[in-house]
Amino acid sequence: MSDPATLLYRFPGAERIVSARVAPTEFIPLIDDFYAAYRCRLSDSELPVDQVIELEYDGGVYRVTVPSGDWEAESEGDAVLFYEYELTDALLTGADEFVNLHGTAVVRESRSMLLLGPSGTGKSTLALALSLAGWQTIADDALLIDPGTGEVQPFDRSIRVHESSLRALDVDHATIEGARFCEPYLWLKVPESGAPGLLNPDALVFLRSGAATSIERLDVTNTLRELLIARLSDQSERDFDCLARLAAEVPGYLLSFEGFPEALAELESL
Repeated sequence: MSDPATLLYRFPGAERIVSARVAPTEFIPLIDDFYAAYRCRLSDSELPVDQVIELEYDGGVYRVTVPSGDWEAESEGDAVLFYEYELTDALLTGADEFVNLHGTAVVRESRSMLLLGPSGTGKSTLALALSLAGWQTIADDALLIDPGTGEVQPFDRSIRVHESSLRALDVDHATIEGARFCEPYLWLKVPESGAPGLLNPDALVFLRSGAATSIERLDVTNTLRELLIARLSDQSERDFDCLARLAAEVPGYLLSFEGFPEALAELESL
């Protein structure tokens, strides 16, 4: 086995550096794309270093180790998925100044949308479909909202979709430029060039899977309720004020969909 490589990350404003030890280093070409904006060198800072993540292969099993315990996986793709979960959590520990929502932010020209909803409702898959249709994803999985302005901070991480989602979109991963496939997941690097610094959303879209595709406009009360559901951790008074203002200023929609092409058409009609 090759010697482990050490990757260092720091979220802007955080008072610590996150250290990850990765072995085998065959993972590096894929993992190197993750959170590129947050990579740093120890010499760049005198901040303390927390070694919180280890990714290794031992005895036919991939293992991701963090202080709270271990993840074990039999496939490379699942091991990288667990690594990504833990790295996201470690980085966002230093992002307390933001309201953190579970969702995806996409933009095209002057239009922008936040796709929100529980895991498995298709946020990343729709982001991939929108990307292929000319939209740009500036944040996936975690939306960092400035509580003072309601603006969305770009979050540098890859779009991740399961191979079953590619089949649903009738997309061959080999045809997607810049994508990396690690069975059973595809990772697509979020473009860096031309990305807006901050995003003021024009629409909040809450996703639900349903027997038929439909979209309905929500009133402010229901929009706020859906935003609170999308909150990743316990709310504070500051967070509630921010989400209430966002619900009052940005139209909310509930999108139920049976198939991704139909959902994509509904989104593009907003």
